[in-house]
Amino acid sequence: MSDEITERVGELFRAGLQVAYIDVDTPLLDYGLDSVRSAEIVIELERAFGVELLDEDVATLHTARDVIDCVSAKYRSPTEVGA
Repeated sequence: MSDEITERVGELFRAGLQVAYIDVDTPLLDYGLDSVRSAEIVIELERAFGVELLDEDVATLHTARDVIDCVSAKYRSPTEVGA
């Protein structure tokens, strides 16, 4: 699942920040992420993965890798939910 999360997070950030490539270790602020777009992407992530990202979580997310790790920790795939 991590590859799927990585790809989807990358897609969301590339589209939202209108860039062709996101390095997972580069601070998202370096790509021009602002508070409005950050809130929009958080909502998109919550919908895409069925997770809740608390303000406390979001405050610690500085890179795409941070986002991927956080979503991965919170995500339960449909097969895990049914198990």
